[in-house]
Amino acid sequence: MKPSLKLRVLTAVVGIPVIILILLAPAWVMLIALIICSVIGMYEFCGAVGLLKRHKALCFFGLLGTAVLPLCAYLEPVQIMTCAFLYLTVLFVLMLFSDRQIRITDIAMLIMGLIYIPFLLSNLLFIKRLEFGNFMVWLVFVGSFVTDSGAYFAGTLFGKHKLCPSISPKKTVEGAIGGVVLCGLGFLLFALIVNLFFGGFLYGMRMSYGVTFVLGVIVSVMAQVGDLTASLIKRQFGIKDFGNLFPGHGGMLDRCDSIVLAAPTIFLFVSQISLFV
Repeated sequence: MKPSLKLRVLTAVVGIPVIILILLAPAWVMLIALIICSVIGMYEFCGAVGLLKRHKALCFFGLLGTAVLPLCAYLEPVQIMTCAFLYLTVLFVLMLFSDRQIRITDIAMLIMGLIYIPFLLSNLLFIKRLEFGNFMVWLVFVGSFVTDSGAYFAGTLFGKHKLCPSISPKKTVEGAIGGVVLCGLGFLLFALIVNLFFGGFLYGMRMSYGVTFVLGVIVSVMAQVGDLTASLIKRQFGIKDFGNLFPGHGGMLDRCDSIVLAAPTIFLFVSQISLFV
């Protein structure tokens, strides 16, 4: 086994049980875990785009906003708007008193980070609060993990045609297709397991195999878009990884790059189309 692959496997062996425990725990545990992951990810983002080096005060408010934003999942719309307005006002005041050191592009970059990391990841909380959300939230991680694994092995075995060579030279069309197919099948297997072993918690309903498979295909595509987007950001700023928190995997954002789009995709889909019949 290659050293890089060995590191990835060892990190996964440790990380997967932690994720399972968080998913099985009460919602407040996921909230705390989400805040911690978001703050670490935002710190990495600020470092990657240069904000941490240029404007530490701005980054402080960025990390503060990151820690608070997931809590908005439990607020009313008018309360969320009030918080957003006050926060934006603070950023503008900070810019005004920075002696023209903080530019509007810096503020825009920070807001982009807030949307990209804590806001999109907060969709995990939105999913968990839905009916049968305790089951559906697992699909975010199943989709991300299965897509990543399927694309890696399919690309290694069959990859010939480059997918986006200027962004991620190692990714192939065959790998992308393998990720999509395996994710669809992974969602089917998940639905089968839920229907066979957890039917007592579904109040006489069951997961639809057809709808779940379609969702798996869509999630895989979006997860790969998230992965490629993170790769593009890293190339634009000349870095290999966002961090080195996870040996063989990079930083927190390197691990969440597919989740940030998989989570809202699942939330928006299941909010309109039920997976249960």
